[in-house]
Amino acid sequence: MGEPHDRLTRLCDAMTDALVASPDYADTVKCAIFLDDGNRGGLVLFGWEDDATAVAHLFAHLRAIFNANGQEMLVVPLNQG
Repeated sequence: MGEPHDRLTRLCDAMTDALVASPDYADTVKCAIFLDDGNRGGLVLFGWEDDATAVAHLFAHLRAIFNANGQEMLVVPLNQG
C-alpha cells in the first residue's frame, strides 16, 4: 500500500520486481518478504488487496510452522474497542 521508505524495504520491493519478472509468476501469487540487518527490519506484503488480509495469511503460515515444530502459537488481540 505504501512506498518503500528505507534501504531494507527498497530491497524487499526489488525482490517483488524479480518475482513479477519470473516466467513462473502469475497474478494470483502473493508474498511477504522480510529482511533484517541486525539493527532494523524491512517487510513488504505483495499481492494482497489490503495489509490486514496479508497479515492474517502471514499469521496462518506462522502458526503452521509452529505446529510443524510441535509448538503452539496463539495470537491474543489487546485493547479491543
